[in-house]
Amino acid sequence: MPSVALKEPQAGQSGARWPARSGLWGATAAREEARLGRWLVLPVAAVTVALVIYPLVLGFETSLYAAGSTLSARGNFVGAGNYAEVIKDPATISAALHTLEYVGICLVLQLAGGLVTAVALRRAFRGRGLMFGVLIMPWALPSVVSGVLWRRFFAPDNGLLNSLLLHLHLIHNAQVWMATGWAIPWIAVVHVWGTLPLITLILLAGLQSIPDEVYSASAVDGATPARQFWHITLPLLRPALVVAAIIGLVDAVTIFDEIYVLNGIALNTSSVVMQVYNLIFVQADFPHGIAFAFLIAAFSALLAVVALIAARLRRTA
Repeated sequence: MPSVALKEPQAGQSGARWPARSGLWGATAAREEARLGRWLVLPVAAVTVALVIYPLVLGFETSLYAAGSTLSARGNFVGAGNYAEVIKDPATISAALHTLEYVGICLVLQLAGGLVTAVALRRAFRGRGLMFGVLIMPWALPSVVSGVLWRRFFAPDNGLLNSLLLHLHLIHNAQVWMATGWAIPWIAVVHVWGTLPLITLILLAGLQSIPDEVYSASAVDGATPARQFWHITLPLLRPALVVAAIIGLVDAVTIFDEIYVLNGIALNTSSVVMQVYNLIFVQADFPHGIAFAFLIAAFSALLAVVALIAARLRRTA
C-alpha cells in the first residue's frame, strides 16, 4: 500500500485556518457555557427574589407607615417616625442594655473557653476523637432542646443547681434563678454552652495552620511556652479570632431561643430580638416591630464591618 506523505502547511496557507477555526469553536463553546450558567442560576435567583428580596422590600415599606385599624389595613405614611419611636421606647432601651450584657458575657466566655479548648485539642492524644464527639454534641442539639434541658437544671423546686447549692450550704432557700439578678448571666452561659463548639473548631483550624517549625525554632532560641503563646500563637491566630468574634457577636446579638425557653417574654431578660417578637407577635405592632428588626440588622452589619476593618488595619500596620 503506497505511503502518503503529509505536508506541513506553509505559513499563510491552508494550515493557518485550523487555529482560527479552533479559536472560533472555543469562543462559541464559552458563550454557550456562559448562557447555560445563566439559565442554571435563574431559578435560584428567582427563589431568592421571591423569598428574600421581596419580603425585605415589603417589610421596609411597612415600617414607613403607621399601624392601621386592622392587621391588613395600612395607616398614614410616617417615614422614619416608627424608627424614632422605637429607639425612644423604654422597653427597647432596656432590651438593648440586656443585649449588651449578653454580648459581653458571651464573647468573653466563648473566646476564652474556645481558645483554651482549642489549645488542649491541638495535639494528638488518646481519646481525642471521643473528646471531639463530646465537644460537638451541644452544638448539634437544637437550641430549644438544650434550653429545655437547662430549664430542669434551673428549676426552683427540684433543679440540680438549687439541690447542689443547698447541699453545699451556699444558699439557705431554693432560688427562682430567672427572677434574680443572675438570670442574664445564666442564660448567657446556656447560650455559650451551645455555641462554644463552633468557636473552638474555628480557633482549632487556625491553630492547625501554624507550622510546628515556628515553635521548634523559638524553643531553640529559649522561648518558654508562655512566650510562645503570647508572641507566636496569638499573633498568628488573629484572623481566626476575628472570625470567631464576629460569629459570636452576631450570634449573641440575635439570642432568642434560650431566653424564650428559660424565661418566656419576661422583661428582666428581654433582648432586642425578644423585643421584636413582643412587638410583632404579642402586641401585633408590625410597623414598629419591623422597624426595630431593620435597626438590629443594620447594627449587626455595622459591627461586623468595623471589626473587619479594624483587623485589616491592624494586619497592615
